[in-house]
Amino acid sequence: MESAMLNGVAGMIGETAVVTKTVSDRHQPGSVLTRGEVWFAVSLLPDTTIDAGTTVVVADVDRGLLVVYPTN
Repeated sequence: MESAMLNGVAGMIGETAVVTKTVSDRHQPGSVLTRGEVWFAVSLLPDTTIDAGTTVVVADVDRGLLVVYPTN
């Protein structure tokens, strides 16, 4: 049963993605490319903007938005 929990949206936590449109806060979500799909995303870190081209990690999924932070 545990492997089933890793599929779908919940299984995206820990995945890497590439920012395709600048990611900021919840009021201005950007987008990332992961698993061959583009997703809306917001920054995990308050008052942080993540530029396009940056590699990020998915920390959480909140109401269909990926919550991400930069790898570096």
